[in-house]
Amino acid sequence: MAKSLRIWKIFILSIVFILFLVGTHLKIKANKMDIKDVEYVKSEKEKNCELEVAIYNDFELEGYENSTRYYYNRIDLNGDDKLETFVYLTGPFVCGTGGCSGAIYEMDDGEYKMVTRFSLVRTPIIIMNSFTNEWRDIVMYVSGGGVEGEYRLLRFSGSGYPSNPSIVEAIEEDSIFGTGIISDTISSTSGLDITCTSKE
Repeated sequence: MAKSLRIWKIFILSIVFILFLVGTHLKIKANKMDIKDVEYVKSEKEKNCELEVAIYNDFELEGYENSTRYYYNRIDLNGDDKLETFVYLTGPFVCGTGGCSGAIYEMDDGEYKMVTRFSLVRTPIIIMNSFTNEWRDIVMYVSGGGVEGEYRLLRFSGSGYPSNPSIVEAIEEDSIFGTGIISDTISSTSGLDITCTSKE
């Protein structure tokens, strides 16, 4: 009987140890993602009044525009040789412990039209070289708010991207290739202030 209990203890401890090693390996893999081939670019420095109006309206910033700042980059996301605009917002109204708000805009009849609105965004945002439904895949780093830090893969569904990167799958590749946009050092005084709130 004693021998049988000992065998069971050894077996259980072995299983626990194996699970520990597997968990450690997965954690190391997630934290050691190879991103050396990502080309980083900083955000645009020129204010864009038409874009500010779209941001102000879409994010309902009335009363919060003075405490909200924005960053943006233009990049062709769907291969049509036209530049979409990725916007990243900072400020107490648009940020939380897990990240800040963001959005993708495209031009439609001379106006900015929102394609997808994001929450829990951390910079830089990596625009991959791969495509899903004719739009480039996006990688965001998710951390904070009780979520373990790892890179998440956002694929275009046909009508937009997932709005919350924390609920999509972790990227499986060991290496990431693409362009890291909005690679600025983010602070309360950096970015662009929102001064245009109407089309007039």
